[in-house]
Amino acid sequence: MTDLPDRVLIIDDHPVVLYGLRFLFEQDARYIICGEAADSLSARTQAELLQPDFVILDLVLGGRDGIELLQDLTAIVPSARLLVYSSQNEWRFARRTIQAGAKGYVAKSEGLAVVARALDIIASGDTFISEAVRQRLVDAFQTDIVDPQAASIDQLSNRELQVLRMIGEGSSSRDIADALELSIKTVGTYCERIKVKLQLESLRDLEELARDHVLGRT
Repeated sequence: MTDLPDRVLIIDDHPVVLYGLRFLFEQDARYIICGEAADSLSARTQAELLQPDFVILDLVLGGRDGIELLQDLTAIVPSARLLVYSSQNEWRFARRTIQAGAKGYVAKSEGLAVVARALDIIASGDTFISEAVRQRLVDAFQTDIVDPQAASIDQLSNRELQVLRMIGEGSSSRDIADALELSIKTVGTYCERIKVKLQLESLRDLEELARDHVLGRT
């Protein structure tokens, strides 16, 4: 008797990514796509309806908090193995997703072949973190030992960490507000919270630290 393929739910709002994942699974008879979702609401609905074996999801869907969605999915389909496939090449996000219930984390910069390998590994019961993120995790651990400010970034909430990264990438307050579907005032509030938590005196200090963070110096 032939084993049935494992059913995969894909949660991503980038057409190019969806096309690539469809192509990947067309070449591998062990898996079949049972559904797709491009936003948090439909992701929750489809997960409950389809009860997939695997879920592949991006952390950023229309600016929403992907960690919160991840936690919801682990409650909706506790038997599913969740793999984060994200453009957030950030070890702190990787660690937080694993803590929230994900079984693997792959940076989109590493390509589809890594997704296939990750699924094989988490299917066996192990956890997978892609090489690019794992190396940054090791480097960051060494940095945190000698740099208290780098360690203090762990105090930031998921949203604050997201705002910090976008500032470091050169986004303006308007850019951040539009991307995360927030008001400019709310973005300013997040910036003030970050400054307090990291003991920064000015917006310029925040921008400099954010750039260092994106470059992997914190």
